[in-house]
Amino acid sequence: MKNYISSSNGALQSQLLSLICGIFFTLAGCITLLFFVSYYDKASLATFNSRIFIAALTGIAVFSSPDVLVSLQKERIGHLISTMSVRWLLVFLVVLLSAFLEKQTQALSRLVMILWLFTTPVILVITALFLRFFGARYYTSPGKRRKGVLIWANSACADLVESLRESPLAGIDMVGFFDDRVEELAPTGLPKLGSIKEAAAWLLDPVSNKMQADVVLIGLDAHESQEIADIVTVLQDSTISTYFVPESMLFGMPGMQLRELAGKPVLASTETPFIGVAALPKRLFDIVISILCITLLFPLFIAIAIGIKFTSPGPILFRQTRYGVGGAPIDVFKFRSMQQNNSDGPVIQATQNDQRITPLGRFLRKTSLDEIPQFFNVIQGNMSIVGPRPHAVEHNELYRKLVHGYMLRHKIKPGITGWAQVNGYRGETNTLDKMTNRINCDLFYIQHWSMWLDIIIILRTIRVVFKDPNAY
Repeated sequence: MKNYISSSNGALQSQLLSLICGIFFTLAGCITLLFFVSYYDKASLATFNSRIFIAALTGIAVFSSPDVLVSLQKERIGHLISTMSVRWLLVFLVVLLSAFLEKQTQALSRLVMILWLFTTPVILVITALFLRFFGARYYTSPGKRRKGVLIWANSACADLVESLRESPLAGIDMVGFFDDRVEELAPTGLPKLGSIKEAAAWLLDPVSNKMQADVVLIGLDAHESQEIADIVTVLQDSTISTYFVPESMLFGMPGMQLRELAGKPVLASTETPFIGVAALPKRLFDIVISILCITLLFPLFIAIAIGIKFTSPGPILFRQTRYGVGGAPIDVFKFRSMQQNNSDGPVIQATQNDQRITPLGRFLRKTSLDEIPQFFNVIQGNMSIVGPRPHAVEHNELYRKLVHGYMLRHKIKPGITGWAQVNGYRGETNTLDKMTNRINCDLFYIQHWSMWLDIIIILRTIRVVFKDPNAY
């Protein structure tokens, strides 16, 4: 018999639901703007037509996201509010930037724009609660919830079960798990129903000959046991929905994720979350924030440039080749903070009380002001505001041989700041453990990226700049 893997309707259904939610939220935002324009006699609808069109296009791209769908399913209202607010802010900034580029900002009513900015998040949250209410009514109705069990737990299974508990709209109630090991990895509070051998007998009630579960989650690792194979045989002759949950280090590769490739489901190891249209929200965010920062900080750019020129000989900017997305070389710019040296020599990380650092350079490094020219790298498209910090090529070639999964950090664009930097791994990495922890943070960011995570990292970066002892 031919063995094959077919695409599930589940992925298509999730994409369709995300698109429907995106359309609802986009309509809510556009209708809110229309309302203010219509009822304020000094605002012209003709002036706002193109803004509404841009808001509609951007809104569908930003709100038609699996992350938004997940936020709708979560019980925590705070998570929903933050998701709606951050994504709405991105839409608003894009609309504002479009008006700025078209030199139409003076024609827009400031009152309308301010009301739209602060009222729309409330409307979006109300819309989200409306969608959640009807979804909850649907999934709490008799016959809609399904009973699930877990077989052969792993850390990924534990995370999934915990997410199911926090997502009532998923419609699955986990009742227990089967495992042979003494130290099980199942979530706290999930009762053990028996061993792996007992699972097959439990699933098929010998008296009624009926299945006692609707959903089975099976932890997947590199070595399939005979007991698991026996259970799969039972499940093949049933109507139970079966999900295989891969361990995060399956086959020794980190960050296993279910993805789609040419319309077919595959298991990917730490794949980039920015494929196709999914990259649009982050790219828009990068462009808007970079333009705002460059505009606001332009006087500071001039002051720093003058300070460097008159306090030490050498160029104002320091340029170094580093690895970008996909491991391709890019030129990264910084304000020069050290005495000019031979660029062809080996790259040596800056250390505390490093004599090569100039007095002004020490202040620039301490406050991270030496990094701000990298906003131009972001505009060029070879860096992002948030992402793994780019390392010197020599350090890449050294640590890729010492740290497992090191090169996977290059699946996305390097960033001006990153998850590692706000978790204490900024500056010198003088031990292998420090570099390993930094890489683990980078891989965590790739696997858990969201717009909200980017906002958190930016806010924490501002705090770290003034308090981090690792900055020198």
